[in-house]
Amino acid sequence: MNHRLNKIASREGYDLWSNTYDHYPNPTVAIDDRHFPAQWRRLNGRNVLEVGCGTGRHTSRLAAQGNRVTGIDISPGMLAVARRKLLGVAGVALIEGDFLSANAIPEGAFDALVASLVVEHVRNLPAFFERARDALRPGAEVHLSEIHPLRAAQGILAHFKMPDGEQFDLESVPHPDGAIERAAQSAGLGLIHRRDAFGDKELSALNSKWERYLGVPMIRMWLFEKSA
Repeated sequence: MNHRLNKIASREGYDLWSNTYDHYPNPTVAIDDRHFPAQWRRLNGRNVLEVGCGTGRHTSRLAAQGNRVTGIDISPGMLAVARRKLLGVAGVALIEGDFLSANAIPEGAFDALVASLVVEHVRNLPAFFERARDALRPGAEVHLSEIHPLRAAQGILAHFKMPDGEQFDLESVPHPDGAIERAAQSAGLGLIHRRDAFGDKELSALNSKWERYLGVPMIRMWLFEKSA
Protein backbone atom coordinates (compact mmCIF):
# COMPACT_ATOMS: atom_id res chain seq x y z
CA MET A 1 0.00 0.00 0.00
CA ASN A 2 1.28 3.48 -0.88
CA HIS A 3 0.94 6.11 1.82
CA ARG A 4 0.73 9.82 1.18
CA LEU A 5 3.61 11.99 2.41
CA ASN A 6 2.25 14.65 4.75
CA LYS A 7 3.74 18.03 5.60
CA ILE A 8 3.34 18.90 9.28
CA ALA A 9 4.35 21.72 11.62
CA SER A 10 7.21 20.97 14.01
CA ARG A 11 5.19 20.98 17.23
CA GLU A 12 2.42 18.74 15.92
CA GLY A 13 4.91 16.53 14.14
CA TYR A 14 7.08 15.89 17.17
CA ASP A 15 3.99 15.30 19.30
CA LEU A 16 2.94 12.62 16.82
CA TRP A 17 6.45 11.15 16.67
CA SER A 18 7.15 11.31 20.41
CA ASN A 19 6.04 7.81 21.45
CA THR A 20 8.19 6.08 18.85
CA TYR A 21 11.05 8.59 18.48
CA ASP A 22 13.52 6.84 20.78
CA HIS A 23 13.10 3.52 18.95
CA TYR A 24 12.73 4.82 15.40
CA PRO A 25 15.52 3.63 13.04
CA ASN A 26 17.00 7.01 12.12
CA PRO A 27 20.58 7.12 10.77
CA THR A 28 20.96 10.84 11.48
CA VAL A 29 20.04 10.43 15.14
CA ALA A 30 22.26 7.34 15.37
CA ILE A 31 25.28 9.29 14.07
CA ASP A 32 24.46 12.22 16.35
CA ASP A 33 24.27 9.91 19.38
CA ARG A 34 27.72 8.53 18.57
CA HIS A 35 29.56 11.74 17.78
CA PHE A 36 27.93 14.79 19.33
CA PRO A 37 28.38 13.94 23.04
CA ALA A 38 32.15 13.70 22.52
CA GLN A 39 32.16 17.39 21.63
CA TRP A 40 30.76 18.52 24.97
CA ARG A 41 32.21 15.75 27.14
CA ARG A 42 34.24 18.31 29.13
CA LEU A 43 31.13 20.15 30.31
CA ASN A 44 30.96 19.49 34.03
CA GLY A 45 29.40 21.42 36.89
CA ARG A 46 27.94 23.97 34.47
CA ASN A 47 24.56 25.59 34.00
CA VAL A 48 23.60 24.20 30.60
CA LEU A 49 20.69 25.29 28.43
CA GLU A 50 19.56 22.55 26.05
CA VAL A 51 17.40 23.89 23.24
CA GLY A 52 15.08 21.34 21.67
CA CYS A 53 15.77 18.74 24.33
CA GLY A 54 13.11 16.43 22.90
CA THR A 55 12.85 13.09 24.71
CA GLY A 56 15.94 13.88 26.80
CA ARG A 57 18.44 11.68 24.97
CA HIS A 58 21.21 14.24 25.51
CA THR A 59 19.70 15.74 28.68
CA SER A 60 20.41 12.57 30.66
CA ARG A 61 24.03 12.51 29.48
CA LEU A 62 24.58 16.16 30.35
CA ALA A 63 23.11 15.62 33.82
CA ALA A 64 25.23 12.49 34.33
CA GLN A 65 28.31 14.68 33.79
CA GLY A 66 27.34 16.76 36.80
CA ASN A 67 25.72 19.67 34.97
CA ARG A 68 22.56 21.54 35.92
CA VAL A 69 20.44 21.28 32.80
CA THR A 70 17.51 23.41 31.70
CA GLY A 71 15.84 21.80 28.71
CA ILE A 72 13.30 23.60 26.56
CA ASP A 73 11.16 22.10 23.82
CA ILE A 74 8.10 23.21 21.90
CA SER A 75 6.53 19.72 21.89
CA PRO A 76 4.54 18.63 24.96
CA GLY A 77 4.58 15.07 23.65
CA MET A 78 8.37 14.91 23.52
CA LEU A 79 8.63 16.52 26.95
CA ALA A 80 6.21 13.97 28.42
CA VAL A 81 8.58 11.21 27.32
CA ALA A 82 11.56 13.14 28.69
CA ARG A 83 9.90 13.61 32.07
CA ARG A 84 9.30 9.88 32.39
CA LYS A 85 12.89 9.08 31.43
CA LEU A 86 14.38 11.74 33.71
CA LEU A 87 12.19 11.07 36.73
CA GLY A 88 14.39 11.33 39.80
CA VAL A 89 17.39 12.76 37.93
CA ALA A 90 18.76 15.65 39.94
CA GLY A 91 19.59 19.02 38.46
CA VAL A 92 17.20 18.92 35.49
CA ALA A 93 14.40 21.39 34.75
CA LEU A 94 12.21 21.04 31.66
CA ILE A 95 10.29 23.90 30.07
CA GLU A 96 7.59 23.71 27.41
CA GLY A 97 7.89 26.64 25.05
CA ASP A 98 9.46 28.28 22.03
CA PHE A 99 13.09 29.18 22.72
CA LEU A 100 12.78 32.38 20.69
CA SER A 101 9.98 33.79 22.87
CA ALA A 102 9.91 31.92 26.18
CA ASN A 103 9.97 34.23 29.21
CA ALA A 104 11.38 31.45 31.39
CA ILE A 105 14.88 31.74 29.90
CA PRO A 106 16.82 34.27 32.01
CA GLU A 107 19.49 36.41 30.38
CA GLY A 108 23.14 35.72 31.11
CA ALA A 109 22.41 32.67 33.25
CA PHE A 110 24.06 29.81 31.35
CA ASP A 111 27.62 28.58 30.88
CA ALA A 112 26.81 26.56 27.77
CA LEU A 113 24.07 25.94 25.22
CA VAL A 114 23.56 22.58 23.53
CA ALA A 115 21.23 22.02 20.57
CA SER A 116 21.02 18.80 18.58
CA LEU A 117 19.19 18.61 15.23
CA VAL A 118 17.19 21.72 16.06
CA VAL A 119 18.37 24.55 13.84
CA GLU A 120 16.79 23.03 10.72
CA HIS A 121 13.45 24.02 12.28
CA VAL A 122 14.56 27.63 12.79
CA ARG A 123 13.68 29.96 9.93
CA ASN A 124 15.19 33.08 11.51
CA LEU A 125 18.80 32.16 12.25
CA PRO A 126 19.89 35.65 13.39
CA ALA A 127 17.09 35.71 15.98
CA PHE A 128 18.07 32.25 17.23
CA PHE A 129 21.71 33.15 17.76
CA GLU A 130 20.92 36.54 19.28
CA ARG A 131 18.64 34.78 21.76
CA ALA A 132 21.39 32.24 22.48
CA ARG A 133 23.94 35.01 23.03
CA ASP A 134 21.62 36.81 25.45
CA ALA A 135 21.05 33.66 27.50
CA LEU A 136 24.77 33.03 27.95
CA ARG A 137 27.48 34.39 30.18
CA PRO A 138 30.65 35.84 28.61
CA GLY A 139 32.96 33.04 27.52
CA ALA A 140 30.12 30.50 27.35
CA GLU A 141 30.14 27.71 24.77
CA VAL A 142 27.53 26.90 22.12
CA HIS A 143 27.47 23.30 20.87
CA LEU A 144 25.37 22.58 17.79
CA SER A 145 24.79 19.57 15.61
CA GLU A 146 22.68 19.54 12.47
CA ILE A 147 21.97 17.54 9.32
CA HIS A 148 24.90 18.18 7.03
CA PRO A 149 24.22 21.08 4.61
CA LEU A 150 24.94 18.86 1.60
CA ARG A 151 22.16 16.49 2.65
CA ALA A 152 19.84 19.38 3.54
CA ALA A 153 20.34 20.82 0.05
CA GLN A 154 19.11 17.48 -1.30
CA GLY A 155 15.91 17.84 0.72
CA ILE A 156 16.94 15.37 3.43
CA LEU A 157 15.46 16.91 6.57
CA ALA A 158 13.42 15.70 9.55
CA HIS A 159 10.83 13.11 8.53
CA PHE A 160 9.34 9.95 9.97
CA LYS A 161 6.92 7.12 9.33
CA MET A 162 4.15 6.02 11.67
CA PRO A 163 3.66 2.31 12.48
CA ASP A 164 0.73 2.25 10.02
CA GLY A 165 3.02 3.47 7.24
CA GLU A 166 1.81 7.07 7.09
CA GLN A 167 4.78 9.36 6.40
CA PHE A 168 5.43 12.91 7.58
CA ASP A 169 7.88 15.65 6.67
CA LEU A 170 8.36 18.13 9.51
CA GLU A 171 8.47 21.82 8.76
CA SER A 172 12.18 22.49 8.14
CA VAL A 173 14.52 24.95 6.45
CA PRO A 174 17.52 23.76 4.37
CA HIS A 175 20.10 26.32 5.52
CA PRO A 176 22.82 26.84 2.88
CA ASP A 177 26.40 25.93 3.69
CA GLY A 178 27.88 28.69 5.84
CA ALA A 179 24.57 30.27 6.87
CA ILE A 180 24.72 28.96 10.43
CA GLU A 181 28.27 30.18 10.93
CA ARG A 182 27.52 33.63 9.51
CA ALA A 183 24.46 34.08 11.72
CA ALA A 184 26.29 32.93 14.85
CA GLN A 185 29.29 35.15 14.23
CA SER A 186 27.06 38.16 13.51
CA ALA A 187 25.51 37.63 16.94
CA GLY A 188 28.93 37.75 18.63
CA LEU A 189 29.54 34.00 18.84
CA GLY A 190 33.01 33.16 17.55
CA LEU A 191 33.60 29.88 15.73
CA ILE A 192 36.07 27.64 17.60
CA HIS A 193 35.77 24.60 15.35
CA ARG A 194 33.45 22.60 13.15
CA ARG A 195 33.54 18.90 12.38
CA ASP A 196 31.66 16.56 10.07
CA ALA A 197 30.61 13.00 10.92
CA PHE A 198 30.38 10.49 8.08
CA GLY A 199 28.51 7.27 7.56
CA ASP A 200 30.73 4.30 8.36
CA LYS A 201 30.72 0.56 8.99
CA GLU A 202 29.55 1.04 12.56
CA LEU A 203 26.46 2.82 11.26
CA SER A 204 25.73 0.18 8.63
CA ALA A 205 26.16 -2.52 11.29
CA LEU A 206 23.09 -1.08 13.02
CA ASN A 207 20.97 -1.41 9.90
CA SER A 208 22.05 -3.03 6.63
CA LYS A 209 20.01 -0.49 4.66
CA TRP A 210 22.35 2.21 5.94
CA GLU A 211 25.27 0.88 3.90
CA ARG A 212 24.29 3.51 1.33
CA TYR A 213 25.59 6.16 3.75
CA LEU A 214 29.18 4.86 3.77
CA GLY A 215 31.41 7.91 3.30
CA VAL A 216 28.46 10.30 3.20
CA PRO A 217 28.69 13.42 5.43
CA MET A 218 25.72 12.89 7.76
CA ILE A 219 25.89 15.72 10.29
CA ARG A 220 27.95 18.80 10.97
CA MET A 221 28.89 19.91 14.50
CA TRP A 222 29.98 23.37 15.61
CA LEU A 223 31.53 24.85 18.72
CA PHE A 224 31.05 28.60 19.14
CA GLU A 225 32.06 30.80 22.06
CA LYS A 226 30.50 34.02 23.30
CA SER A 227 33.04 36.80 23.46
CA ALA A 228 34.17 37.80 26.94
